[in-house]
Amino acid sequence: MMKKRILLIDDSPFMLKVVSDLLTDLDYDVEASDNSRDALAKASECRFDLIMTDMNMPEMDGIAFAQEVRHYPNCRFVPIVMISGEKNDEKIARAKKMGVSTFLSKPLKEAQIKTMLHIMLNKRSAPRIPVKLEVFYDFNKLFTNVKAAYTFNVSMGGMFVETDTPLEPGLDLELKLSLPEEASPLMGQGRVAWINEVPSPDHADHPQGMGVEFLSLENEKVLQSFLHSGLWKR
Repeated sequence: MMKKRILLIDDSPFMLKVVSDLLTDLDYDVEASDNSRDALAKASECRFDLIMTDMNMPEMDGIAFAQEVRHYPNCRFVPIVMISGEKNDEKIARAKKMGVSTFLSKPLKEAQIKTMLHIMLNKRSAPRIPVKLEVFYDFNKLFTNVKAAYTFNVSMGGMFVETDTPLEPGLDLELKLSLPEEASPLMGQGRVAWINEVPSPDHADHPQGMGVEFLSLENEKVLQSFLHSGLWKR
């Protein structure tokens, strides 16, 4: 079975090596570039399953790169993941217009990258876990637009929540998780680590939603026991 190929662009040598090493350890075939011009040359020659690019780079930033690479026939429908350490609604809106579907917030963490890759590249095999979820934000506002009483990829590090109106990356959340056969819900704090939006019907098989990183849970052992029990399996 051929490895999935990922094109990674970041002008920081440190970040480029750290993320590239992680992706390689996860058994992906990685092409790394420290600038957008070099990445465009690679994109014109090879087919990639996913593109990950930093937003802010000299000469040509990630948004301009996304706009340019979409002109290449072999990259027209490749998912583009944009990495950013800032909350800039204008830039995010521009990136969406260029066909960027997913946004990862810095500082990057291994758990959020793993979850994002599983959703983007192995979405059909992602398990659906019967966890009833309530999400609160902005001083106890209830987030009501969760698509179903299920979530993808619950782990000790976080979860993926299906919704067609994901909240902004970096937003702090209050969480209430009700697990099967548990009398009391788990309470905790989380943060929106990344979002996935569907810009066109060509990306319809990528579920819309947001990756939520757990910052703290009142009783982590309950979740750990649930995940190890196999109760969530079909």
